[in-house]
Amino acid sequence: MKTYARWLFAASVLPLAACAGAPKAPPAPPPPPPFAQADATFVEKASATNTFEIATARLADTRSHNAKVKAFATQLVSDHSANQDKLSAIATQHGVTLPTDLSTDEEKTIDELKAETGRKFDRDFLAVQVQGHTDALPLFQTEAQNTTDPDLKSYAAETAAAVQSHLNIAKNLSSPAHPHRGRRHPH
Repeated sequence: MKTYARWLFAASVLPLAACAGAPKAPPAPPPPPPFAQADATFVEKASATNTFEIATARLADTRSHNAKVKAFATQLVSDHSANQDKLSAIATQHGVTLPTDLSTDEEKTIDELKAETGRKFDRDFLAVQVQGHTDALPLFQTEAQNTTDPDLKSYAAETAAAVQSHLNIAKNLSSPAHPHRGRRHPH
């Protein structure tokens, strides 16, 4: 009976001894610090910019009749969606959830564009893109120069280049393709 009790004791202690010798998991790394105020403001504005550009560009599918405008709009949706995904990942690491609502002015602009089709839509859509990208470019350039967050610095620099490209395309599509366009010719 004593032998049986010793075996039972040994069998019950062995698993505990095995656990005691197992290495402990390393502690989780500390979360990144919250954004500095300027970075938090940038993240909010950049997110709003992406959301608005995506919303306006999606209208071109049904409102534009110009293949070049539609192709540009498709590029805008793709690029700004990818930018928003990158920004969301950075924000999540800092415990921030990106806003998804449009401002009242942005909603008004979208409603106005929804009421248009064809050339009027193209003209106004491109004007919105030129203005929006003109306004956004310094936001991204300033963040790329001033932030100390390496992820935001990289994001802002890459996005500034894309915003500049979009601005150039919008301006080119907005300019008259024909020097006599818009002039009346006597009949």
